[in-house]
Amino acid sequence: MSPKKLIIIDKDSAGIRLDKFLKEQLAVPFSLIQREIRKKNIKVNKKKSISNYRLVEGDQIIIFKKYTTDFDKNIATTVPENLKSKIKKSIVFRNKNFVVINKWSGIACQRGSKINISIDDLIKFLASEKDTPKLVHRLDKDTSGLLIVALNLNAARFFHKLLLSKKITKTYFAIVKNKPKKNKGIFNDRLSNTGKTLDASTKYEVIKVLKNKLYFLKLQPSSGRKHQIRLHCYLNKSPILGDQKYYQYNKDSNLKNLFLHAGQLNFIDQDNQKVNINVKLPSHFEEYL
Repeated sequence: MSPKKLIIIDKDSAGIRLDKFLKEQLAVPFSLIQREIRKKNIKVNKKKSISNYRLVEGDQIIIFKKYTTDFDKNIATTVPENLKSKIKKSIVFRNKNFVVINKWSGIACQRGSKINISIDDLIKFLASEKDTPKLVHRLDKDTSGLLIVALNLNAARFFHKLLLSKKITKTYFAIVKNKPKKNKGIFNDRLSNTGKTLDASTKYEVIKVLKNKLYFLKLQPSSGRKHQIRLHCYLNKSPILGDQKYYQYNKDSNLKNLFLHAGQLNFIDQDNQKVNINVKLPSHFEEYL
């Protein structure tokens, strides 16, 4: 059986478990990877290996089969042409290592029990032959705005390190009901998630006073807790307009959109270039501003 793929391990990948490395590379389940390693369809340095083997710089992973997920097999027929076109039109920046897209409201970043098509699926249509697109971070289904998509494994790891070291500045814009206590400050409420209470911090600033006790805010989270901005606004009695989960008023209104938008990204990329990206607010903000 002739090899389908050869991967030589670099220093950035050294120390990672074989199965975890291959899950990122091949985008298939752990169980399948572990079975294929046992069946010798995947070898390291021409020898049978084990799933928890820690990779060493210079190791050669030999893959004897081509792996595709069920979605990949049906991707051309499953995804409507308008969504393929929409994800391509959402690109606001691209280079050899990553793409930045402007996500629209109403689409989830990952598939779930009631979600058949997600951003994670659609980014496959942004790839060239050598690219392996991977979302670097996420936005809530109803939040619009900027998302970084790594095009290779090294880029994914680079952005993961940037996020861990808080070297990516993400700026959001929101319309909220009621004014925060001060015109600018920091929301520091600790947030509960999966049974744990975690520290969380979000800078905020009132940008504009609107009609009907509405306010236009700029927000910069320095941590990435689930629903952090939505919860911080709600807990500080300035809930986000259109937030059906945390703002009771919205449940009886005709609002169809969440008024939260990730509008700016600032960071230094792998080539030591400053990247500053800004996108316009979505159209549902216009009638209030």
